[in-house]
Amino acid sequence: MPNKFKINEHLKPQKLHELLVKRRSMSEDKTDAANELMDAVAAEIVMNAKFLCAVKFSVKPVEQDDGTYLIEDDAKISFLLLENEKFGSIFPLFTDDSELEKCGAFTDYYTIITDFDGISGMIADGTAVAGMMINPFDDNMFISRNAVSKWREKKQIMKTGRANHVVTENTPLEIYPPNPYPMQLSNKMCEIAKTLPEINALWLRGVTLNGDKGYMLVIDAQQPDRFFDNFGNAGKEFIGKMSLHVIPYNGELGKRATQNVVPIYSKE
Repeated sequence: MPNKFKINEHLKPQKLHELLVKRRSMSEDKTDAANELMDAVAAEIVMNAKFLCAVKFSVKPVEQDDGTYLIEDDAKISFLLLENEKFGSIFPLFTDDSELEKCGAFTDYYTIITDFDGISGMIADGTAVAGMMINPFDDNMFISRNAVSKWREKKQIMKTGRANHVVTENTPLEIYPPNPYPMQLSNKMCEIAKTLPEINALWLRGVTLNGDKGYMLVIDAQQPDRFFDNFGNAGKEFIGKMSLHVIPYNGELGKRATQNVVPIYSKE
């Protein structure tokens, strides 16, 4: 049965547009100001900004009188990409209608409005594109797949205290004893474990994942993922800008992280 969707909606300039205008005119000599502006741009991209994407459907949408479109259940959507000489395939995002109008590379397309959450997973978890580029015919702001992945992870940590991250054999990863030792974090994790009879043991390690330093908490329990939020949320106040990676003991990574290591908590 066809479903109604809003597509081809207009998107007016937002706060991100104002920040990008400042970025275009800022002198390269003003390093501190430029860094501060780029932090504001990144925060706006990740937390608030909306973007236009150019898409096509395998079955032509049917426009309705109310401005919505009927799209068949089995219709497939494909996002239109651009080829860049330096980066390869990139995901173009446009901050408003006027920026999309500068793109003459697409024909017979529709548009949808999305945000960072809606697009970051497709970029970070796949290999089809090198990253995303905001306003490719004006600001030409490229954000690599690796950067998108880090930004998505940091947003998850800000919102929930933990991040969902897929670690493969090719993921740059180093596990080691934390130094200096985060005593307050360790005490808090043990304090929580004592209230959860299902927790058998905890290990706390230092970790560098994709170049970012943080901590790794390994949980020995049945269905340990049920408790990830408990520990992740409680750990936020003790880790500053670092990450806390909460993982199960009964997995390859958990076994590797705890081999010949004394747990910080064991159920009596």
